[in-house]
Parts: sequence; C-alpha cells; structure tokens
Amino acid sequence: MTEHGMNADGKGDAGERLQCKVIARAVLGEPMGHAGAELLWHCPNHDDQHPSLSLNPQKNVWFCGPCGKGGTAWQLAAFIAGVDPGDKAAVKAWLKERGLLSGKSPRAKRGAGYEIVETYNYLDTQGRACLRKHRLEAEGKEKTFEWEHLEQNEWVKGRGGLQPALYRSNEIKNAVCVQIHEGERKVNKAFDLGFFATCIPDGAKSWSHEYANKFTGKHVSISPDNDDTGRTCAHITAADIFGCAMSVRIVNLPGLKEKGDIVDWLASGGTREQLEKIIAETPEWKPETGAEILDAVVRFVRRFVSLTEAQARAVTVWVAHTHAFDAADCTPYLDINSAEKQSGKTRLLEVLRSLVFCAWFTGRVTAAVLTRKIDAEHPTLLLDESDAAFGGEKDYAEALRGILDTGYRRGGAASCCIGQGASITYKDFSTFCPKAIAGIGRLPDTVADRSIPIRLKRARRGEVERLREREAQREGSAIAARLGAWCGVSVENLRKARPEIPQSLSDRQADVCEPLLAIADLAGGGWPEAAKKALVELCAGAQVDDDSVGVWLLRDIKAAFAEKHVTEMSSADLAAALAEVEGSPWGEWSKGKPLSQSKLARLLKPFDVRPDRIGGKDSRLRGYAVEWFNDAFSRYLPPKSVHPSTTRENSGDREDFKLSTKDAVDTYENAVSHAENAGCGHVDTFKPGIGGEEHEPRILFADDREAI
Repeated sequence: MTEHGMNADGKGDAGERLQCKVIARAVLGEPMGHAGAELLWHCPNHDDQHPSLSLNPQKNVWFCGPCGKGGTAWQLAAFIAGVDPGDKAAVKAWLKERGLLSGKSPRAKRGAGYEIVETYNYLDTQGRACLRKHRLEAEGKEKTFEWEHLEQNEWVKGRGGLQPALYRSNEIKNAVCVQIHEGERKVNKAFDLGFFATCIPDGAKSWSHEYANKFTGKHVSISPDNDDTGRTCAHITAADIFGCAMSVRIVNLPGLKEKGDIVDWLASGGTREQLEKIIAETPEWKPETGAEILDAVVRFVRRFVSLTEAQARAVTVWVAHTHAFDAADCTPYLDINSAEKQSGKTRLLEVLRSLVFCAWFTGRVTAAVLTRKIDAEHPTLLLDESDAAFGGEKDYAEALRGILDTGYRRGGAASCCIGQGASITYKDFSTFCPKAIAGIGRLPDTVADRSIPIRLKRARRGEVERLREREAQREGSAIAARLGAWCGVSVENLRKARPEIPQSLSDRQADVCEPLLAIADLAGGGWPEAAKKALVELCAGAQVDDDSVGVWLLRDIKAAFAEKHVTEMSSADLAAALAEVEGSPWGEWSKGKPLSQSKLARLLKPFDVRPDRIGGKDSRLRGYAVEWFNDAFSRYLPPKSVHPSTTRENSGDREDFKLSTKDAVDTYENAVSHAENAGCGHVDTFKPGIGGEEHEPRILFADDREAI
C-alpha cells in the first residue's frame, strides 16, 4: 500500500488511489493551465511549445497527445520516470524517492488497534510545520508510521511530493556538537538530555549524500541501533560526512540488547553524564581502505575454518560481492565440498552467516519457498546438505537445479503457476542472488560451471579455533558493517568497472569472476594480484577436472611438444612421450599396456587431426606436426593453464599454494572406467554428480579403450 492507499495495481484497501495530480505537481510543478476539467502540463518526454500532458483529477487518468500515451497514476509515474510500467520495483523506487510511496497504509490498520502515540513535526525554512509524521502502535504488532502534509490549511494524508529536511534541522543549524540517531523518538530523548540531535526522515537506510553538508564544521556522533542494518548504515553515514565534519564518532552504547537503542539504554539506568563520557572516550572514526577491510575478513574466516590462501582470498571477495550485489550482472556461487564429513563445510557457512549481506542459512526447503523468498528478498543463500537435496526426490532436485542454473545472471527467473481454479496463471520469479552451496561430492555440471570450488579438508587438531556463536556473530557483524559501508559507497564505481580477465578462465568463469576481480581492483593493496591468482588457481583446476579425456590428451600433447622443443614427432615417439606423463592413463591405456599409435589416431580423429608424412618430402616417416593441432589447441585449451596431470587442491598448508595429482587421477579413472562400456564413436552424456543422475551432455572422446 502507498500513503494514498494504493497497491501496485493502483487500487487501495480503502477505495483510495494514488492521484495523478499529486505525481504531476510533485515532479512537474504547478499546472500550466486547464482545459475544462482537465489540468495541463508540459510533457517531460518531449519538447513541446504548448502544454500537451493533460489529466482529469476526477477520473484520475492522464493523456499525452504527441506521445500517444496515457492511463492510470501508476502508468504516469512509469512514464515520467522512463521505465516500463511492468517493472514494479523500478516504479516503486521512483515513487519512494519522491515521498509518494511508503510501502505501508497505517490508516487502514487503525481499525485493528493502531493508535497514534507520538507526532513529529517537520518545519519549512520559515519554521512553520509543513509535514508531520505519526507514530502508530498496536499491542502485539509492529509499529508503523503515517505522513501528512499541509494543503490549504488542512492536513492531508501523504507527503504531497514534499521532501522533508532532517528532523529538527532548524535547531541544529548553529550547534557545534550534533548526534545522529535512528528515529525521531530517540532524537527527542537526546534533546531532553540537553544534546542537539537529528535523524533522517525515512530511517537509516535512506541516507543521501545531500544531507552531508548539513554537518559541515560540526563534531558528529552517530548512535546506531544495535543490529546489522544500524551498524552498516552508521559506517555509510560516517564515510559520507567525514570530509566536511570536524570529527566523526560511531558510538556503540554498552549493554544493549539486540536492536536496542538509546531509549532502551536510558530506561536501563543510563545518564547524561555517562553518555557524555562514552562519546568522549569513543575514538574518532577514520575511513578504511578496501584492502584493510578485506584483510580483516580473511583473518576472521581463517580463525574458524581451515582454508588455503587461495580459498580464503576467493571467499573474502565473494563475501564483499554480497554487499555490492547491486553492481553485478553475474554472481558466482561458492561450491563448498569435501570428500568426507566433518571437513568444515557447515562451519564455513556459519562463519559466512555473520559476514554476508542478508544471510539466509537453510537446508532443504520446498521449491516454492525457495523461489518466493529469493524473488522477494534477494538474500545471500547459504544452502547446506546439497548432496541430500540433489540425491533425494527427483522433482525437487530438478526444481532446485533449475533455480541454480538460472540464478547466476541478472534477469534469471523460474516460472511458477499461481492462483487457483479459473484464475490460475503464472509468474516469473527472480532467481538472481548470491549463493553458497555446501555438500559432499560434486554438484551437477550446470551448477558447478557457475561456481568457484572450495574443496575442504578436515582441520588438524589445534589448527582452528572453536566457534562460539554469539561472540563470533558480534565480531563478524562489526566487520560486515565496515565491509557493507565500503561496498555501499563503491557500488557506482563497481558498476562501471571493467577488470582485466585472466585468459586461462573459460567464458563462463570469466562472467562470474568479473565482479570479484572488480572488487579486488577497487580494494587495492595486494588484492588485485592475489585475488586474480586465487581465482585462476581454483577455477583453472576445476576446469581441468571437468575436461573430457580428449581435451586432457590435447593438453599432454601440447606439453610434450614443448618439453622436447620440436615441431614434429613421429606417431611412435608421441605415443611414447604420452606414456611417460606421470599421473596420466596413457602408460596403461589398454590392459596395462601403453597407448598405441593406432589408438592415438582414433582419439585425435574427432579434433580433425590425423597422422601424415613428416620430415620432408623424401621421408616415409608418419607422425604429427605441432601446427596441425593449432586449431584444436585454440578451441579447447586456454592460452595459459595448469599442467593437465595435476590439479590444485587444499593441501592443508595455510600459507602456500601446492599441487596434488589425486583429484586429477580420480577424474581420469571415472572417465576411463565409464569409457570401457561405451561404443565406438559414442558421445557420452554421463558425468558423475550428486545423486548419480544424468546432467548436461559432456563429450567423452575416449570411447572403448580396447575398441580403439
């Protein structure tokens, strides 16, 4: 509901509607004239000599002749804002910015026990009350607020397009020391104690840079409510006014309960003298660099979870990404997995819960809840026990996979039926939000392809601290507030950022890593190179694991030519070189025997590479020239890659990047064992995944080893 009683469709519970004339007056000013019962304005969307936008206040409709458009008040708002009327979020945001939409209808709730308990007057520059805000409360229900504006000496519901100044702004104009609180009641309490104070009209989240210059030359203390939103907004406010204020302090009152504030503190026995002392002893707030805040996140996470340096760096920039999510068009998932239980998967999600923006930590939920909550709140989804979800009921597993497949890119949606009977229809629910997914084993290919793999090992005894939930939550929330403030003021820069993408990443990996690289670049310090190195290590290793046997063969052939420093090799020499590659299957390709020349040729045939005469026109030697592989190399191998027979893995060493062949060999064994049952020339669509179901086709060129 809006302040004028309007739903998104323009209809109100009390039969009221948002008025076209209110929107027009708020944005276009007073009407230029009238024609009968219709009011006239110049159209903002074209250069007209005479007023061409007309509206009928009685019928509450409008029309613009040159544009050929018209309709309801909702459509007028979309027309002036320049957005699609169907984009409800954009229209609502535009209306809220101009005080035309509050999201609540307190009037409609008065009959349910709501009563006005306080009224706050907002004054104009002459000191006259032009707006007032009612605080409404009802027993057992959440408080709400109602605005009224003065129109021809009568108080009318809504703000009438007026933008209120800071609360009690006239009284703080000449004050040297000013407190900023979250809400008018708290400001009035501060004045009762003899302090000068103010607040933002629409809550801490509505801070605007336009307010900053009101604090020029003042000593400012910010008193946030004791919750994540309050702490984050306090840092955003401090960062904005730091350049103009004499000093800035963020004052955290001791002993507050969750969501507590100065009113609660005073009720528990706090005094003016104690508050003065707390403010004086609070150190001045200083802006932090992005690198300093990201370093704090790394230290915090690694206290409780055993991570390699690369994993810790990747997790940290992903955490920052959740706070700067509005700047990104793609979001990478964290694929938190392990070979065994008790390796820290759930613990990592618990730590992330205190750091990320709008955390939703859950296990299995219904597909309906999942789609609707993501659509409504765009939370950071921390999904535990994914192996059980994908390995359980098939319909649920497919629905979950569909949400994850589409939810990595802005605009991704899941279509669901809504309504009942004759009124049944469908709706597209947004699936776009940051997601961390923890489980044992592999995710489905299409989900893993959108993910950064974090493969955990069980921590050694004494390697990490025990997680004490309440203490860690308080410390993590404080770090999250600093991170949220830095990301909040960096969104525009991140939206415009075009970081350099490492060539070794695949196209999909480049898409999802781009927002993380942008954050690292903006943070500065050692983060740009460290984050790039970490993402390349984790993603390139995953890319090797996912490659078919044919692509693996190309990698080893490319390495063989490079190691021998030759441009041509006979079939026998190339097969022998491949058989010597440690950790590869070529040395025991056929019942313990090395890969033969004929079977090598069969493996290379799908890449359009065939053995031919080498060594000059008089030579009868048959083999391969490296240039014959150029097309295949360019299509299937990244310009720079890790060695094909090794992948990077969590070694348990917290300082260094190390290599292991275990996962690479396991991947080979899975591919080869399945190839033994495949027919000649077969394009295999099976890949082991959670639940053992078939997933997106993947080409397996190995075929049957004995048949080749």
